[in-house]
Amino acid sequence: MWWKFREDFFSLFNRTNDYFYPIDGLRAIASLLIILCHLVTIFNTFIPSYPHSKWEEFLKSIAFTLSPLMAYALEIFFMLSGFLLTYKLINQWKKNKVNHQLFLQQYPILILKRAIRFWPGILLSILLMFIYGEPQYPNSNYLFESFRYLSVWMFFQNYIDTEYWLASLAPLWSISLDMQVHIILPVLLYLFYSSRRFISIDYLLVILFILSIILSIIIFNPITMPIILITRRYHNLPLLLPAHYFIWLETTYNLRFPFQILQSNPIKIFLHKMYLPLEARFGSFIAGAILAVKLINTPSENNQNGKFKKFIFLGLIFLYVLSPVVVNVDTLLPNFSLIVTLSIASSRQIFALSQAFILFTTLCPTTHPYHSHRIKRFLSLSIWIPISKLSYLVYVIHWRISFELIFGGSLMFLTKYSITSAIFISLPIVLFISQFISCIWYIIIEKPIEREISAYLNSDKIYKPHVT
Repeated sequence: MWWKFREDFFSLFNRTNDYFYPIDGLRAIASLLIILCHLVTIFNTFIPSYPHSKWEEFLKSIAFTLSPLMAYALEIFFMLSGFLLTYKLINQWKKNKVNHQLFLQQYPILILKRAIRFWPGILLSILLMFIYGEPQYPNSNYLFESFRYLSVWMFFQNYIDTEYWLASLAPLWSISLDMQVHIILPVLLYLFYSSRRFISIDYLLVILFILSIILSIIIFNPITMPIILITRRYHNLPLLLPAHYFIWLETTYNLRFPFQILQSNPIKIFLHKMYLPLEARFGSFIAGAILAVKLINTPSENNQNGKFKKFIFLGLIFLYVLSPVVVNVDTLLPNFSLIVTLSIASSRQIFALSQAFILFTTLCPTTHPYHSHRIKRFLSLSIWIPISKLSYLVYVIHWRISFELIFGGSLMFLTKYSITSAIFISLPIVLFISQFISCIWYIIIEKPIEREISAYLNSDKIYKPHVT
């Protein structure tokens, strides 16, 4: 039976026995931080441009200070994705003998199931886009518009020039990236697993992680990509969205923005070189893969020195997260370009690795010296469950809902407040509406499709090879 409304609704508030409880907390917190990040981006469009006094107030605000942490929240999703994929595959291969034939038979199903996981959310975001409206690209034809949709459905949006994106579907670039990792990482993991007698999987993953940092150092150019300076001097929205979109916003919502859209856009270079492509962003997924292998191979032990190391690591993580608050960026920029390069090239990977360590302290055996009961209890709170389970759907629709609420006028009154106040007042409103729509979609569309696909794949219609 397709629909089980009551069962699916209550599943949003319950966990299964084999679920990693603390993941709920990390995923929910990441979801909230991403919504806040996008709200900052939208609300700062109403502030007079630099060097106006209101812009200077914004630079000193809590909202701007916490913006790097909000932006890095996406790395948590990437880390969790790499962790769950690796943990699942390695455990399967340890339980059953896997060979080339069996892997090649299972691999297409793995890819298909991941795509089906994403497609219902993509459909929901497109439906909302049609309801609210979206401008066509100037002088575009049917083939061009079809290509813009195809890039989303077939998971290569992150390799398309942002000028040609459908702005309402902008958050879906990360879904393309995740899908690309799910195509490539299983192959690498199988090769690593097959070679484990000669070299440890841990070492190979660490090499990949370091390689991701080296590639970013090679790619990053502080002269053509002055990302820190640009974000401190210019509004983010006109740097991120297609230029023609602002004409549509002005005519549709009768808006007047207090800035000029830059013809020369350094942040676009940064996006297409450092932010969007797989080759610059796979490090966070690998951090999750390292966590999975460590967790699988971690024995129970009781070492007091290990507990001391745990507190040192947690303290360093706290200082790292706090660093944007205490470091004076204006004094750093002119004189330490090498430090800026190393920081930009490695910050996302290090952040993902730090979150992987935090998750490790909650999932490792209770006798392990790194285990933390307090962190596990906090991240396992029941309040996180519905936010976590609907985080994907909320992620793909909250951007367009925020646009409509703020630019459409419902929350326009918040522009009279400080940005810090505006984002924290609007957060529960945006979250509630996004959760409500996502809940309905989850019950009526996503869960029934998932149930039918699982039933089909587990039926006799699918050939199941004999496993010894």
